[in-house]
Amino acid sequence: MHGYCRLSRDEDKENYSSIEEQKRIIKDYAISRNWFISDNDFYIDDNVSGYTFNRPEFSKMMEKVQKGEIDVVVAKDLSRIGRNNGLVLVLIDEFKNMQKNLILVSEMGGSYDVLNDRDDTIGITTWFNERYVKDCSRKTRDHMYSKQKDGRLIMGNYYGYEKIFKNNVPMLYVIEELRPVIKLIFKLYVEEGMGFQKISETLNERYNYPTPSEYYREKHLERGRIYKHKVQKSWTKDMVSNILKNEIYIGTLITHKKKSINIRGKVVKLPEEEHFRFENHHEAIISKEVFNLAQEIRKKRNKQNTSGANTKREYYFSGMCECQECDSGMSGIMIKRKVPEKGYDCSKYRQYGTKACLCHEVKEKDILIHLKEFLKFTKKEYLEEIKNIKIEIKQNKKENNKLKLQNKLNILNEEYKLLINQKIKDLSLASSNIEKEIIENTYKELENEKKKSISYLQSTLKKDEKEQLEEKKEQIKTAVEYFNKIINLEKPNKMILQMIIDKIYISKDKTIRFKLKPDIKKLI
Repeated sequence: MHGYCRLSRDEDKENYSSIEEQKRIIKDYAISRNWFISDNDFYIDDNVSGYTFNRPEFSKMMEKVQKGEIDVVVAKDLSRIGRNNGLVLVLIDEFKNMQKNLILVSEMGGSYDVLNDRDDTIGITTWFNERYVKDCSRKTRDHMYSKQKDGRLIMGNYYGYEKIFKNNVPMLYVIEELRPVIKLIFKLYVEEGMGFQKISETLNERYNYPTPSEYYREKHLERGRIYKHKVQKSWTKDMVSNILKNEIYIGTLITHKKKSINIRGKVVKLPEEEHFRFENHHEAIISKEVFNLAQEIRKKRNKQNTSGANTKREYYFSGMCECQECDSGMSGIMIKRKVPEKGYDCSKYRQYGTKACLCHEVKEKDILIHLKEFLKFTKKEYLEEIKNIKIEIKQNKKENNKLKLQNKLNILNEEYKLLINQKIKDLSLASSNIEKEIIENTYKELENEKKKSISYLQSTLKKDEKEQLEEKKEQIKTAVEYFNKIINLEKPNKMILQMIIDKIYISKDKTIRFKLKPDIKKLI
């Protein structure tokens, strides 16, 4: 005779007894029958769901029952055995067929003996137990969904960040010892043109930064916990790729990316439109400009299906030049003169000849000369704009702007009050709890939208206009610094070129026209 106990942390402690309490109930029942069960005769699964039979101790016990080594199993009630209706009913039949007994001490108003008692209502009990676990699962999913929608951290590790609770709310803070490796990975990829594999090899050969799994294991050990996942001691291209595409490093948290379709079931990825995005959620390690540039490079490399290692020559303006005559790209070529030079020509002309377009090859050094002159002229406009920014703005203009925002806020507050009043009226007319729940859920999303708008306007009102102008001035200064680097360097930095240049248009008469990135141009 053996006892079986199970407890899931999801279960309500007020309604379901602890492991020790289950053992006491089983022992008392055995004593009342002049049976004896020692502590060594118990199989215990602690913090394990009852929805699956894939439990360590339960599996060991059933193996011995099937071998004939155990004749009787005693448990507190049927919910301890399992909460999956179909599986539990099959298990009861299995005990009967093997002529082994399963005794449930507190079931159906008394005890239940599988071999000797009638089981007319046992199906109802197993159904109820399954409904309970499904209800718990639904409540857990709803609770997680609510947290995800509010931008609350739920689970998972983010390499480079530490999760710290502040006022019972988990927040992300940069781990200073890991900040350099994140910045290095982006630098090697964006500035030095290395691929994922080359970056991982560089990290393994020249640096001593821990891999994500190594770092997590070390932290688990410091806290006296066991790290159950596989530990990879060497950096891999997948690790590098995951870091380069993760928006967590620009301060953006994205939640609701996956969901489970049933209890213990398959987890499916959700489309981007269903994700919840929270920008400026925590301190960024990488600037948005560098991150966006890394994503552009990823797309281009995927499209070309080539790696940086296969490129024979580096063209500073590759991917930027466009033929103004036929709108096709300009290919990097070697212009054959006495001394061959790097240059660009219409790719359609190179492929199909004069039927498609004209030859208007242009030297790379000529593009660079024109670019420097263009940036010198544009820099003057930017510097003039800095002069025009008045730190001390007129009070009446400031007040007018604030007045407009305050009026909008007042209107939103009134709309929110009307929404609440209408919800109360609708609830008072509801004839059932189901109808009330539908009304609550319908109004919930509308209320949240209004709250978000109100919160945004409140934060905008708090932000001083002087700060906004100072911020704009700093952005312009950064753009000017980029211009100076290109103007002063003999060989330009390709990362900076890609950060500021959107397109370079080349016409048939070899006129060169530059188009800056929208976020750079809109500064003035």
